[in-house]
Amino acid sequence: MTTFHKSRYTIDIPNIDLLSYIFSSGDKKFRQKPLYYDAHQPHRCYSLAEGEVLAKRVGKGLQNLGIKENDKVVLYSGNNLYFPVLLWGVIASGGIFSAVSQTASVGELETQLKDLGASILLTGIDGAETAKKAAASADIPQSRVLIFCDPEDSDTLCTQTDLQPWTSFWASSRDVESWSWKKSQDPTYLVNKTVVINYSSGTTGTPKGVEITHANIVANSSQLVFVRTLWNPNDPVSVARHERLGRSGERWLAPLPMYHAYGQIYYCVNAPRTQAKVFVMRSYTITSLLHYLDIYRITLLTGVPTILIQLSKQPPGKYNLNSLEYALTGSAPLGPATGQLIERDFLPPGLPLKQGWGMTETTNSISGFSPDDKNVPESVGFLNPNCEAKVVPVEGQDWKEDIPTGAVAGELLVYGANIMKGYHNRPQQTEETLLREDGKKWLRTGDVAYLDTEGRIYIIDRLKALIKVKGLQVSPAELEAAILLHPGVADVSVVGAKTPDGAEYPRAFVVKKDEGITAREVFNIISGKFSKHKHLTGGVFFIDEIPKTGSGKVMKRMLPDYPLRLSKM
Repeated sequence: MTTFHKSRYTIDIPNIDLLSYIFSSGDKKFRQKPLYYDAHQPHRCYSLAEGEVLAKRVGKGLQNLGIKENDKVVLYSGNNLYFPVLLWGVIASGGIFSAVSQTASVGELETQLKDLGASILLTGIDGAETAKKAAASADIPQSRVLIFCDPEDSDTLCTQTDLQPWTSFWASSRDVESWSWKKSQDPTYLVNKTVVINYSSGTTGTPKGVEITHANIVANSSQLVFVRTLWNPNDPVSVARHERLGRSGERWLAPLPMYHAYGQIYYCVNAPRTQAKVFVMRSYTITSLLHYLDIYRITLLTGVPTILIQLSKQPPGKYNLNSLEYALTGSAPLGPATGQLIERDFLPPGLPLKQGWGMTETTNSISGFSPDDKNVPESVGFLNPNCEAKVVPVEGQDWKEDIPTGAVAGELLVYGANIMKGYHNRPQQTEETLLREDGKKWLRTGDVAYLDTEGRIYIIDRLKALIKVKGLQVSPAELEAAILLHPGVADVSVVGAKTPDGAEYPRAFVVKKDEGITAREVFNIISGKFSKHKHLTGGVFFIDEIPKTGSGKVMKRMLPDYPLRLSKM
């Protein structure tokens, strides 16, 4: 039986273009204060008002280069203080922004450029040679390949490459005094005008371009800001937090890659709307993350499992993280035990680590917890405002042993104004993923889930990731969480290994923290706790690194495909 669910909250979402939404944040005094800082060199910073002028200079400059409505501008770079300016500027030009991980190979970059039909490619200096090769293969002339950098570094970097800096096409401040982007309050335009194409992670297949519109981003940001700023005037703890933030303001650290939806929406859109200062990390290490959380007195921790698993392995007590008011993880599941360890050893007393959930196809987020919601570590929270969900049973499968009595598990479908426009150049996959029923556009998430009686969502696993052992379902996430508790394990991924006749068995790929750990020890972790069909009969293999996207999702298709020899240890 299909079950239907609605959000606890209904809010007004403005009919307004994205840039007007961002640059109208706060009052004039707020917009004049520095907002974005380079975490490594904090004297480099700019205000929202300065960011607006820079975005206009970029937007007008792109138009002067010949960029027309819906032309694609691609960034191949890591995080940079001026990432928001480029994003805003491309949108101001009428173009469509897309970004690629700085770790992408020539072939991967070429594939995305060709899929987009990109007009211009910007690259960090470290990726210049890769960018030139990929651009040539995608028929982008070298004159349209530019170096993306801090404006202060343009002259210096020009001596290191034959590419021009992106500042070379900027319009002057005078030229944009009377120029602006296309402002609109037309719902039809806002729902249909694509502004960003973010690529899905491609963890089990080829990444797909996800078209995100003005209306998508404004809706998702409005939802997230509403939930993030909720407080209870009758709760002393909530009042105290509200008063502290009122005095000191929000301060966010940006370690997550902004080419990905999570970092992009939080740092480039939500931050101005919540008047949060953003300290941008150009590069990431766990020690630099802890250092910046401490010295900048950060109030919001945005994490993903990759970062948080590393954090859980650090010695506690060296850094002061007591300024944190909210700790969030998303992008991929985090085992409750890892979260509880972080709460105990690193977070301020009483501050929980809360999970949120979303997909590139939901712009960023579809569910989460407010600051005052009681945390349930196994849950990814409540539906965002104005969102709906339904749980559709999957024929021939049930999850009775994984869910409470009376609950219904199945594929989770979600609906809301933040659901993508569709996949770029993939009409058939768009039709298969977006189901139109009763005037609503439902997104098939591919996640197996159930909701409790209060409306919390629990993700059991991915439909495609589930392992079927002799007709019995095995959740890789459940086994991974158990293995990660071993002190000798740094990271792990569990997949299904198949025999030539199609039978499937769980297999673990493990990254060692302690060189002394053996395959038998890992096997025994599972055999000592779980039913026989969940045992690691497909084997235990040690590898140097689990392949992951920049947002922390495991790329299971990139794991070694060793022949299956059934193991009983």
